[in-house]
Amino acid sequence: MKINDLAKRLNLTHRAIRLYEAKGLLKPERGEENGYRYYTDMDAWRLQTISALREIGLSLEQIKAMLGRLEQGDSATVHHFLELQRMALAAKWVEWKYAIGMLDELIARLEFKGQLDVADLFQLAGELKQIHHSQASWMDEWGFDRLAANFDRASALHSAGSALSQKEYETSLDFVVQWVAPKQGEPGLDIGTGTGNLAGRMLEGGAAMSAVDQSKEMLAKCRAKFPEVAAKLGNALALPFVDKQFGFVVSAFALHHLDDKQQELALEEMDRVLAPNGRICLAGLMKDGAELGVGAGAGHDSTKHPTDRVKLLAWFRDRDYITVSHAVNEWIHVVYAVRKH
Repeated sequence: MKINDLAKRLNLTHRAIRLYEAKGLLKPERGEENGYRYYTDMDAWRLQTISALREIGLSLEQIKAMLGRLEQGDSATVHHFLELQRMALAAKWVEWKYAIGMLDELIARLEFKGQLDVADLFQLAGELKQIHHSQASWMDEWGFDRLAANFDRASALHSAGSALSQKEYETSLDFVVQWVAPKQGEPGLDIGTGTGNLAGRMLEGGAAMSAVDQSKEMLAKCRAKFPEVAAKLGNALALPFVDKQFGFVVSAFALHHLDDKQQELALEEMDRVLAPNGRICLAGLMKDGAELGVGAGAGHDSTKHPTDRVKLLAWFRDRDYITVSHAVNEWIHVVYAVRKH
């Protein structure tokens, strides 16, 4: 095919095709006699791939790197590239949902007052800025990619330090499974799944499990152990799932890797993806208000943020959940919440 035929066939402009050539993404043959570019069916397939990847937001540099890996047979890296893009799009989608919610609130206040109150505008803009900051500021201080290979040999220690014994780790996961009691085929989500220990237990109970984690190496372990689990790259602050998708949401020893504001955003995300009458069950480092101050308790780790259990239970009750909790030890608690509607 010549460029006119190719452009017409794929509904692309000459300019776009030549840009991809200039960036090294496409290398058509040239006629010996006239120097015209000639394109093969393989070139057409490559162009379709490039165009589709551009539509989902990848840059030309990312596409070039990914196609190079694909041609080398490195499907694992290509898979990770695509997952990173999916995670980025999910984060943007969640950010826009918050922005739309803020605009709806501003419109409602304007309609009620009959005029735009600058103080209202500044307040809502400040809240949105704080949300964006909390979403963007999380960092993996613990090196979960590095820990993945040996995580299961010391899962309790890696999860909550010396505040949790291995027996208590197993007990906590058992409590989550017993309280959630998944139904056969029920869709469930495990947040911060790690190597999939909790998701695997839910799978054994008959649930159709999805899982998210920000560590690609942890996810690789999870997929190897439990191929039936739909494991995706993502994090608790921008879950890559649609609203009201899951009958239950669980998370074990992940929430305390977020600060207080991030924990609240994570709870909002759990609530968003939970179906009516769904259940949430959380296990991790928790404190009861001022009873256990920062630095108190066995094996306190300043890089972790124990959840305020009193505030957590109040958060659920304010949103019409029925709650119950169990203390595994002084620092480790399991909280179960059932949505009333």
